[in-house]
Amino acid sequence: MKRMLLYLAVVLGLAGIPFGLAQSTGTQASARRPVVYVMPNASANPGSTDGSQVVVDSAHNGKEPQVAMIYQELQHRKECQGFSENMIKEKADYFLLLQHGGGRGNRWAVSNKSGEVVASGQSLQLGNSVKDACVAMMKNWQGSMAGAN
Repeated sequence: MKRMLLYLAVVLGLAGIPFGLAQSTGTQASARRPVVYVMPNASANPGSTDGSQVVVDSAHNGKEPQVAMIYQELQHRKECQGFSENMIKEKADYFLLLQHGGGRGNRWAVSNKSGEVVASGQSLQLGNSVKDACVAMMKNWQGSMAGAN
């Protein structure tokens, strides 16, 4: 009889696990991390009917862009730990454009998924540019989440 009660308790205990997991994942979904996409190359998009163009670039004088280095900085900077990096632009909440300015440092700009520029700046080191961009994106993300509640 004791063995049967123990078996029943174990089965009922295990049956409650999926329900508990479902509840915890629901809370994680509401506190999701914003997704960042690094703009990889130069392109012009004449796409709209009003004749406007959007030009994006993360290269310098025809050299390869430092996209991998930027993703590495995003993953290792403590200011960027609140973000998820992604290489699929359709999943992005933010787009990071970083241009190397030769001996003049780096210029960066961040836009949201609507294309609105939310911040821009410059610094001498690539890592500091990424850090500053992350601080700006997090400030914008927290502001937009406060407005959504």
